[in-house]
Amino acid sequence: MAQNGSTEDLKYRKFALYLGAGPSYFINNVVTFKNEVNSFNYEISFRAMWEPKHSFLSLGFESGYYRLYSVSVDSIKSKVVNTAIPLQLVVSMKVAKNWYANFSFGQSILYNKVTTELSASNHSNHTLSYADLGLTAGYRFSVKNRLSYAVETKFFYSSGNADGTVAVLFMVGYKL
Repeated sequence: MAQNGSTEDLKYRKFALYLGAGPSYFINNVVTFKNEVNSFNYEISFRAMWEPKHSFLSLGFESGYYRLYSVSVDSIKSKVVNTAIPLQLVVSMKVAKNWYANFSFGQSILYNKVTTELSASNHSNHTLSYADLGLTAGYRFSVKNRLSYAVETKFFYSSGNADGTVAVLFMVGYKL
């Protein structure tokens, strides 16, 4: 029985899920109230990947919640929060033993939430950004056959508003 269990644990698993979060920095291109922009925010990322055994390339899907920036203007008692939810295809390449690089492309849903104390109504809207991309470089190490940890640097560009962020994400992976 013990031998069957250990053989099962060493079986190659070609599908993996990754979840991570970390701080991000918005590359500020805002013109109005530029000095009130809070460029330091956070990103949460989820990836589902197909990782063939004898290949340096992997394919998958990526989504998440990227807080791009927030603006607080005390003089008019208003706050603006701009976020993106990417829906992207990912191509991942193993560069060295534990090093990898990802290229992702696709669409994003952009949310813009405006709240103010001067008006009874608050305004929120969402738009689609059709040509977004991401570039990632990371280092992954396995803890067990199915569990891994990674640290990655991620650049995200949204063409809808010409917004970009740079983030450091701490990822946890699980092979299915």
